[in-house]
Amino acid sequence: MSESVIADDLHIKGEVITQGDIELKGSLEGEVTCRTLLIAEDARVEGKATAEKVVVRGAVDGAIHGIRVTLTSSARVKGELVCKALSVDEEAYFDGTSQRVNDPLGLGDDKLKRGGGGSEKQDSKSEKSDKQSGDKLQPLAASGGSGSGGGQGASTS
Repeated sequence: MSESVIADDLHIKGEVITQGDIELKGSLEGEVTCRTLLIAEDARVEGKATAEKVVVRGAVDGAIHGIRVTLTSSARVKGELVCKALSVDEEAYFDGTSQRVNDPLGLGDDKLKRGGGGSEKQDSKSEKSDKQSGDKLQPLAASGGSGSGGGQGASTS
């Protein structure tokens, strides 16, 4: 998939949607939906950010929905975090609420298990089967070069 870069001198008002990755260096007022979102140190989001993987180095004032959310030491976040896995560096600033959910993107149980063993089709029992699955995450590449990655993730640096 492709990566889009929103330059540091670009300000977007509205909605940005892609199935690829976005590196935001400018500012966005509205909603952004993508696969992987990297918010650069001088970048700003006012609104809602939704992605499988969200790495915040800049500022967010609003909601973040992601399977994996990372707030680095330079992050400044005010708002709501809804995620399956959260990492907060020691110097990160976070003022708001966080909620851990198994399906923060509302994709359904089967899509979160992409590449997993079997494909269970239990529409009315998806919550029950999710609890039994052991909350396993597919590996995503680590940012900052500190660890292993693989599977379907994208490396951001």
